[in-house]
Amino acid sequence: MIAALTYEWRRLWSVRSTIVVSVLYLVLIGLIGGLPLFLDKNGPTQSWLGLYSASSNILGMIVLSVVAAQSFGHEYRYGLIRLTLTEFPKRERVLFAKIDVLGVYYLLMMVAGWSVLGLIGALAPAGRISADAEGLSMAGGKLPDLWQILAWGWGYVLIAFAVTLITRNLALGIVLPMVTAIVVENIIAGLASLAKGRLDWFVNIMPFRNGDAWLSGNTDLVQPGLVYFAWVVAILLIATIRFHKSDA
Repeated sequence: MIAALTYEWRRLWSVRSTIVVSVLYLVLIGLIGGLPLFLDKNGPTQSWLGLYSASSNILGMIVLSVVAAQSFGHEYRYGLIRLTLTEFPKRERVLFAKIDVLGVYYLLMMVAGWSVLGLIGALAPAGRISADAEGLSMAGGKLPDLWQILAWGWGYVLIAFAVTLITRNLALGIVLPMVTAIVVENIIAGLASLAKGRLDWFVNIMPFRNGDAWLSGNTDLVQPGLVYFAWVVAILLIATIRFHKSDA
């Protein structure tokens, strides 16, 4: 297993786009969290937790999903998956190694993002940020706890990872979750409003709608966190079965 982890770690950092995506994520999160502090000098005082919630912006997760999609997408795109499976014939080891390394990368990026936001907060004009302020959530609704941000983002990254493995297409692994979260679910919710409540049950189980509700503390949905992570587990399970049952 150590050999598989080492192999995957080296593969991750041998792809130049990993560095590009990492820098882009930190810059993006810094801008989302920092611009309101420096541009609107008369705005409400932000809290530290509110500042750190900038990392829950879906744009940041979309950027990190590029690395998640590359975990398998890069190998299928360039025909390297056969070499990987020749080196490590037990597919469960390959799958676990990729998930584990992706998890370490994701955790490092989240901590790095919070560090950048902390530095921005320290440099912000006097009075713009305070530990005593109520704070504003970058995602809307109540301020999520840091562990919620971490868990929600990990769910999104795993969905991108799993979709890539199911479709064997790097671009689809990035685009499908993004379009579903930003466009498709909103269109379905709009159409459902014309169906006189007959489609409300479907709207209420959509994955990203529930993920957002759980993160923002929206109580309109029943157990949104449970529904969101059930989707994550289900999609990952389908990807696992396909990986083990299909040819490389």
